[in-house]
Amino acid sequence: MNPPDKPLLKPLSPQDWESLIEDFQQGGPRHHKWTAPDLLQSLIDQAFTSLLKKDFLLKLPLLLFLEEFSETFFTHETHLNRLLESLRSVIQSPLDGVTISYYLKEQFMVSTTSIFVTVNALEKFHARFIEGLVELLVLVINRPNHSMDRQTRAIACECLRELEKCWPCLLSNIGGHLWSLCQNERSHACQSYLLLFTSVVFNIVNTKLNVSILNTSVPLVPFNVPQWVLSGGDENGIGSKEVVVGLNYKELRRAMAFLLESPQLLTPSGMMEFLGMVMPMAVALELQASMLKVQFFWMIYSFDPLSCHAVLAMYSRFLDVFDGQEGEIFTRLLLISKETHHYLVFRLLALHWLLGLLSKLMFSGEVGKYKSIFELGLRFYPAVFDPLALKALKLDLLAFYSICLDRLKLESFSGEEVGIGKSAAKLFEDGLVSVSAFKWLPPWSTETAVAFRAFHKFLIGASSHSDNDPSTTRTLMDSTIFHTLQGMLVDMTLQFQRLVPVIVSYTDRLLGCQKHCWLGERLLQTVDELLLPNVKIDYKLSSYLPIFDRIAANSTIPPRGLLDLLDKFMVFLVEKHGPDTGLKSWSRGSKVLGICRTMLKHHHSSRLFLGLSRLLAFTCLYFPDLEVRDNARIYLRMLICIPGVKLRDLLNQGEQLLGISPSSHSSSFFNVHSPRQHYQNLKKSRNISAYIHIERTKPLLVKQTWSLSLLPLGDGSAKAGYLESIRDSDPLVDIRDLNDSENLLTAPETERICKSQEPLRVMDSKISEILEILRRHFSCIPDFRHMPGFKVRISCHLRFESEPFNHIWGDNSPTSQLDGVDGLPAIYATVLQFSSSAPYGPIPSYRIPCLLGEPPRNDGISGQSVSLDIVPIEDGASEEESFRAPVTIDLEPQEPTPGLVDVSIEANAENGQVIRGQLQSITVGIEDMFLKAIIPSDIAEDGIPAYYSQLFNALWEACGTPSNIGRETFQLKGQKGVAAISGTRSVKLLEVPADSLIRATEQYLAPFVVSVIGEPLVNMVKDGGIISNIIWKDFASDSFLESTTSVTGLERGPLHLTYGDDDESRSSINISKRNMGCFFVLIFLPPRFHLLLQMEVSDLSTLVRIRTDYWPCLAYVDDYLEGLFLA
Repeated sequence: MNPPDKPLLKPLSPQDWESLIEDFQQGGPRHHKWTAPDLLQSLIDQAFTSLLKKDFLLKLPLLLFLEEFSETFFTHETHLNRLLESLRSVIQSPLDGVTISYYLKEQFMVSTTSIFVTVNALEKFHARFIEGLVELLVLVINRPNHSMDRQTRAIACECLRELEKCWPCLLSNIGGHLWSLCQNERSHACQSYLLLFTSVVFNIVNTKLNVSILNTSVPLVPFNVPQWVLSGGDENGIGSKEVVVGLNYKELRRAMAFLLESPQLLTPSGMMEFLGMVMPMAVALELQASMLKVQFFWMIYSFDPLSCHAVLAMYSRFLDVFDGQEGEIFTRLLLISKETHHYLVFRLLALHWLLGLLSKLMFSGEVGKYKSIFELGLRFYPAVFDPLALKALKLDLLAFYSICLDRLKLESFSGEEVGIGKSAAKLFEDGLVSVSAFKWLPPWSTETAVAFRAFHKFLIGASSHSDNDPSTTRTLMDSTIFHTLQGMLVDMTLQFQRLVPVIVSYTDRLLGCQKHCWLGERLLQTVDELLLPNVKIDYKLSSYLPIFDRIAANSTIPPRGLLDLLDKFMVFLVEKHGPDTGLKSWSRGSKVLGICRTMLKHHHSSRLFLGLSRLLAFTCLYFPDLEVRDNARIYLRMLICIPGVKLRDLLNQGEQLLGISPSSHSSSFFNVHSPRQHYQNLKKSRNISAYIHIERTKPLLVKQTWSLSLLPLGDGSAKAGYLESIRDSDPLVDIRDLNDSENLLTAPETERICKSQEPLRVMDSKISEILEILRRHFSCIPDFRHMPGFKVRISCHLRFESEPFNHIWGDNSPTSQLDGVDGLPAIYATVLQFSSSAPYGPIPSYRIPCLLGEPPRNDGISGQSVSLDIVPIEDGASEEESFRAPVTIDLEPQEPTPGLVDVSIEANAENGQVIRGQLQSITVGIEDMFLKAIIPSDIAEDGIPAYYSQLFNALWEACGTPSNIGRETFQLKGQKGVAAISGTRSVKLLEVPADSLIRATEQYLAPFVVSVIGEPLVNMVKDGGIISNIIWKDFASDSFLESTTSVTGLERGPLHLTYGDDDESRSSINISKRNMGCFFVLIFLPPRFHLLLQMEVSDLSTLVRIRTDYWPCLAYVDDYLEGLFLA
C-alpha cells in the first residue's frame, strides 16, 4: 500500500496492518517510505488504539511488530508512556476468553519488557518509566498460590529477571518481599520466583552491595529505582558514594540456606541456571562447598543430561570436595554410555564427559588421584552392536587410556600396582575388534574411516603439533604401539589390496605434518623392508603401485629393492601379454614409468643408474606397447646424458607444464579471433600504461635509481664464493649403494674426507657463547632452496582512467552525468603477472575479479550515487577507494638487493576484448627488505628483548674481527644447508640534531631498535613512548659499548670520527660537544643476512657504525640513512 500525503486520520484495517508489517520486514524503499516523523507518530497512535479494541484480531502480530522495530518507534517519552498505559489497561481488564486472554497479557508483558531493554529506557529516558513497568509486574506476581494465573505470574517473574539482568541491583530494595513470595508460592511458578530471587541475591553478592535482604520496610508499590543504579556505577557496579561497599554475610548466608533447600522444585533447565549463580555466590560468601555436594550430587544418577552436566560442572569447580568420589562419577558415566535405553546423544555426551574428566585428572599432576580409576579402562571397549559414533568415541577413550598407561610408566608405577595387565598395544588390538569389518568393506566406508582414525589417535595421541612438546619423534618411533601399527599395516596391505589407497592416504597425512613426517618415512621404510620381499608377482601387484610411488619419492629409502621388484613386474607383463590383454599393459607400463620418473626427481642419479638403466633398457626393447617403449627410451636418454641436478629441474618444470590448470592465456585456443582483430588488440595494448596505473600504497623513502650487480667469479658454473650464502651440508651415502657403484663413488668420497680434515681450534667462553647464540638463531632461518623462505610483501593498488579507456576499448562515448555509475567502464578477471631480473624468486600472480574505472575529474557523479549504485562504502572511506583495487606483491628474496618488478596485465573488457600489456614497474627499495629477526619458539614473551640484545651482541662480534668465529658454519632450518658469516664494517657521520634523529628513528626504525644506552638518550626516548619492549641501559653499567666503540665514556669527552684499519681511535675529528647515548638497531635481511647499526647520538651530529654480513647492502644503506635523517 502507498502512504498517504498527510498523516493517517482514519483507523487502519487488519489488511492494511498486514501490508504495513510486510513493508517494514521487506526493508529498503518499502520500509523507508514510512519513516517520516509525522507518519511514525500517526502509526504508533493507531497501533495503541488498535491494541485496545475488542474487535481487532491482529493484536499478537502487532505486538511482535512493535517489539521488532522498537528502536524505530519508541524514540520519545510519550511513546513509552502510551505503551505503559496500554499494558496497564490490558492487565487490569477482565478475561473474556476472546479479546482479553492470559496469552495476550503474557505476550504484552514480554514485548513491553523487551522494548524497554532494547531502547535502554533507564539511561535514555526518565526513571519513572522503569518504575512504572516494575510496579505493574510486581502487582502481577504479588498474588502467590493463585491457581488461575500461575503461568502469567511466572512470565512476570521472568520479565523482572530480565530487567534485573540488564540493570543489576535494580530490585535489591525489594529483595525481602521477593523472598517472602518464594516461601509462599506452591504452584509450578515457584521456579520462576526462585530464579528471580536468586538473580537479585547474585547481583548483590557480585557487586558487593551492602543492603539488607531481609528488610521489608520498603513497600512494593510505589517502586523507586535505587540511587546506586541511577548514578551509573563504578568498577564494582556501585554508583552512589553513600552506599557502603561490603556484604551482609549473615543475611546472605540465610538466603543461601533457603535456596539450597529447594533444588527439587526446579526443572533441569532451571537447575542449570540456578547452579550457574549459586556456585559463584558460595565462593564469594566463603561457604563450604560440601553443602553444594550434599544438595546436588544425587542428580548424577538422574536420566537427564542437563542434570548430569550440572553435577559435572560443580565437580570441575570444586575438585577437593569430591576427593575420593572420582571412581563413583566415572562408573556412573560408563554406565550411561552402556545403557541402550538412553538416547544416543546422552550416551555420546557421557563419553565426552569421561574424556574431559580423564584429561583434567591426568594433567593435574597427582598420580595417586587418577591411578585408582584406571582399572575402569578395561570397560571402555566398544561393543560389536554399538552405533558407529559410539565406537569412535570409545576408541578415542582407549587411545587416551593408553597415554595414561605410558604416563604411569614414566612415574615408575608398574601395571600390576594398579591392577592393569594389558599394554597399550594390547588395548589397541582388542579395541579394533569392534570395527574389524573395515577389512572387507569398501575403502570409502565410514567404518574404515573410524578404524584409521583410531590408528592415528593411538599413534600420536601423546604428541602435539607444537614445537614445545617434550615428546620427541624418536620416542614415538621406538614405542611399542608404532611397531604394532607397522606390522598391522603391512599385513593388511598384503591381505587386502583394496585398503592400499587408504593406507597411502594415511601415510600422506603423516608425511604432510612437519612434526610427524619422520613417522611417515619410517613407515615407508618398514613397508620397503617387509612388503617388497613378500609381494607376489602377478596382475594384482598393480594395486600396490600407489604405495610404491610414495617409496620412490622418499630419498631416505634405497631404491634397489623397488627397482628389482619393478624389473620383475615388467618381465611378467611382457611374458603374459596376449591378444586379450587390451590396454591393461599400456596402463600398467605407464604407471611403472611414472614411478621411475618419481625416482629421477627425488634420488641422485648415481644411486639409480645401474638398476634404473637396466629396467628402462629392458622396457625399450621388449615391452609390447609402443608408447611405453618410446617414453622409456626418452627417460633412458635423459638418465644417460643429463646431469642429475638439471634432470630434476627439467622434470619438475615439465610436471608443472603438464599439470597446469587452464588460465586466461588458454582462452585464445577456445575463442579464436581473426588475425586482423588480434593485430588490432596488440596495437591497442601498446600504450596501456598511460591509463592503467599500478602504484605503491606507501611510497619509498629513498627512490633507488640504480642497483649493484655482481658478476660470478670462476668458471661461471656457480655464483661468487661470498654470494653463495648457503651451501649443502655433507650428504650421507647409503652403504648398500656404495657396493654397487664402488668405482663411481670411492674417489670423490676420499677427496671429501681429506678436505674435511682441519686442525682443532681452541676458543674461550665468550666465543663459545657467541657461537651458541648464532647456532640457535640460524637454526630458525629456513633454507629457501628446500622450503619456503621469508616473504616480503609490497602493498599496491590498481586503477584505470575511464575516458582514455573508453576511447580505446569502448564505444567512444563519454560518460555523462545521466548515466551515473552505470556509464563507467569495468574490467573483469584481471590477472597481474610479475617478473623481475632481481633475485626475488618466483612471484605469484594476483587476480582481481572486477574493477570500475575512475570517473572523469569534471564529472558530476556524487558520492551518494556511487554508494547506492555499486556497494555501500564504509565510514571514513574516500570516494576514490571505490575505484582502486588492492594488490599485494609477495617476494621471496634470495639476496637483499633493490630492484624493479615488471608488471604485465591481462584482463577482459565488457565487450569481450582481451586486454594485454605492460604496466609501470614497481620499485623495490632496500627498506622493503627490512624484517625483524625471527624468534625461537621457546623464547617467552618477556624474554624477547633480552634475546634480541644478545643476538645483536653476538652478530656484532661475528661481523667484526674475522678471527672471532673463524670459519665456523651454522646449520639452517631443515638441516640440509649451512651458512657462514663474513662481516664488513663501515661508518657514516650525520650532521643532524638529536631531536630530528630521534623522531626519524621512532618513525621508521622503531621495530628494529633492540637497545638504547645512555641516560640522556634513554630519558628522551622513554618520554616519547613509541619505542618499547627493549633493553634500557645506563652507560655506566654497560660493557659492550666499550668493547665495540673504544670510547671510554659518553660524558667524558667529545665524540670522534676515527680512521684506520685495525684501531678505530688513532686519528679523530671533533664532531660534537656532548654525547647523549646510543641506539642499537638489528635488521634482518632475507634470506639470512643482517644489518647492524650503532648510532652514537650527540647534540648536533650522530656517528653511525655499521656492520653487516652482506657487504653489497652498504651502498644502499648510505643513501637510505641520508634520506632518513638528512631529508
